[in-house]
Amino acid sequence: MSVSTNDKRLLLILLGLAVFLVLYFGVSKVYSAKQVDLETQISALSPQLETLRAYNQDQAKYKGEVDTMSADINTQLASYPGDMRSEDLIMFVTELEDKVGINVSGFSVVSPALVSSFSLPEKTDSGVSSYQLAAFQTGLSASCTMSYTQMKKLVDYIYASKDKTNIDDISLSYSSNSGALSASLTLSRYFIVSSDYVYNETNIPSVQKGADNPFGTVMTMSSAQTDTAQTN
Repeated sequence: MSVSTNDKRLLLILLGLAVFLVLYFGVSKVYSAKQVDLETQISALSPQLETLRAYNQDQAKYKGEVDTMSADINTQLASYPGDMRSEDLIMFVTELEDKVGINVSGFSVVSPALVSSFSLPEKTDSGVSSYQLAAFQTGLSASCTMSYTQMKKLVDYIYASKDKTNIDDISLSYSSNSGALSASLTLSRYFIVSSDYVYNETNIPSVQKGADNPFGTVMTMSSAQTDTAQTN
């Protein structure tokens, strides 16, 4: 059976049309499924988009609040010293004697202890980064004598100190003979150390150094020699 040229052309056209339809419906089905999936994702993300648009509209407000909080953080950090050493506590005891008038008979220094470690955001040229901080607690225990007026002045002076200072415990006893108060008190002080810590020498007032006769031996020898000379 012979097939004419026209029939061959028709068969080729039909075959091509069949292949096209198979490819079309196969590809169309795949893309239709993808379209349905994308529409589902869009529907799910639409509420988030509206939320982000609302955030974007209030961006200036948020920036102002961030700046305010940053200023508050810096203000709070400025009220804590960057270090608190034993010599600082010793000088604080001396300061209490000079400014309040109490008489400290003895005291002991508490070693610093870690209270908390935390990080804070910091603006940089490339964006925002964070830096680490550590808060420490130290303090001292002291035994002293004072008057009632000095006791009230002592409390006011401690809480008015520029460094964060807290009275943890205080016990008082009254002497009927001297009319003075004997006190034992425990103080806590706090400081925050950052990664850019720089050592600053404690300011200690100059004091007279040395003594000609710290133990009285010169006087004793002189007296002994005088007594010997008088006996002779």
